[in-house]
Amino acid sequence: MSVAAASAALLTLTACGGAAASQSGNALAGGIVTAWSADLTTLDPATASSAQDWEVATNVYQGLLMPEWTTTDDGSLLWSGLDLAPGLASSFEMEGSTATLHLRDDVKFYPSGNPLTAEDVIFSFGRIFELGRTGDLNNGGLYGIDQFEVLDDHTIRVSFEDRQGNPVAATATLMQTFRMPNYGIIDSAEALKHASDTDPTATEWLKNNVAGTGPYYVADRTPGQQLILAAVPDGIIDPGYDSVTVRVINNGNIASLLRGGEINVGVYGLTQRDLNDLESAGLIIDHEKTPEFTYLQMATETGPLADPTVRQAIGYALPYEQIIDSVYFDRASRATSYVNEAAPGYAETFAQYTTDLDAARKLMDEAGNPSVSFPLHFNNSDPELEDTAILIQDSLAQIGVDVTIRPETPAAFQQLITQRATNGEGAPDALLVKWSSWIDDPKTPVSYATTTGGVNNYSMWSDPRVDEIAAANQFADLTDERAATYIEAQEIVADAAPLLPIARVGRSVALADGMTGASFAPEFGLRYWTLQPTE
Repeated sequence: MSVAAASAALLTLTACGGAAASQSGNALAGGIVTAWSADLTTLDPATASSAQDWEVATNVYQGLLMPEWTTTDDGSLLWSGLDLAPGLASSFEMEGSTATLHLRDDVKFYPSGNPLTAEDVIFSFGRIFELGRTGDLNNGGLYGIDQFEVLDDHTIRVSFEDRQGNPVAATATLMQTFRMPNYGIIDSAEALKHASDTDPTATEWLKNNVAGTGPYYVADRTPGQQLILAAVPDGIIDPGYDSVTVRVINNGNIASLLRGGEINVGVYGLTQRDLNDLESAGLIIDHEKTPEFTYLQMATETGPLADPTVRQAIGYALPYEQIIDSVYFDRASRATSYVNEAAPGYAETFAQYTTDLDAARKLMDEAGNPSVSFPLHFNNSDPELEDTAILIQDSLAQIGVDVTIRPETPAAFQQLITQRATNGEGAPDALLVKWSSWIDDPKTPVSYATTTGGVNNYSMWSDPRVDEIAAANQFADLTDERAATYIEAQEIVADAAPLLPIARVGRSVALADGMTGASFAPEFGLRYWTLQPTE
């Protein structure tokens, strides 16, 4: 099976750009200018953990593959499910349990000028295994660097295995690993200049420096204030705009900056009300239904939330439609599973939970009317989560559940998840999460959020049958039987309610008049290089 250069035109998608100063409309001359409500935490793609981290990674590093894009009528780019396009690999073939990837021979790292070789691939993935950042790799059948074999300077063979080391069939699902933003390829020769006995993977240096192929490089950065990207000269992708300026404004008003023409692209810190107002003011609001969910995740190992009847009661007390109407202004839709709708094996197993306070009170009676109170943590860089948390607090109060709202910085919020899911540490509270499944397959949300040791299993809930289904089907062919077992898993999870999907919120981008080409994929972060001035 060959998946080759059907999308090779993507790499010249933005070749008509470059002269950004000739933008039309109200877009700022000279390049893209945007703002973040929170700064990135690292420039190292391997340790990226926030939307801002991933956004920069997808613009200064390139993976072996990228999503296949479909251009919408309004000029936006939408990912095409499991279809893949060339990245630093010009083509690949799958046969049995292996995939052979052919690297482009015309790629150089910037600014070193070092040519891309297979050794850079080995270094980049090897350090991820060394750092233990292996959740998505393991999910893709990769458990060690010995599964990567260098055939020549521009050819890599990858062998896929299960956790026990048994070969598993190479599939389009497993190949998705190579398009994820954490797996950008690093200039090994340059990075190793900054390695040491105590830091053999140059992690400290890569946290604050970039050794990538572009399409942009970091021209200047003042942490906590500003980041400036510039187009890599003679790169294999020619961005539509030569520069990107990111202003870190913390508590500043991004909508006001857009309305005043001080920035021309907005992704973060915008409520749906802001987007409506900006659209009325003449800006372009592009919204696409990416598989991005808002859901409630509850600790289940101790206290009243350990009782599934209490969690079910909360499921009937959540104000689903009110959140969709008043927070998302109908741009969102009710989420009835934590699995993406496009995934084989998706089922609306959480549709049983509707806002029914009488049903919720009856369940609380069955549970013995325990005293229930908990802090609800959320990422404070997303104003929609705070609005949602307030509505949840008000609604749960009507069934006697006391919720304390706890906004967290992006880094602190991620740490809350990691500490409990991977280390079993931290208070048994609750989280309001906005999360996206990066692959259109049920294995990722089921394994990550609802199996023993799952990397996103803040709830610390598990069930032997769900564990069994996840283990048996993680690398199985996409058959009807596999889909049926994942439906069973979703039914078990919905009944136990360790998490409660609320809304599928998608993603919105605000652009100044005269700009087009926003890209939408399951992973967080905007690819600046796809943006174009309109003709």
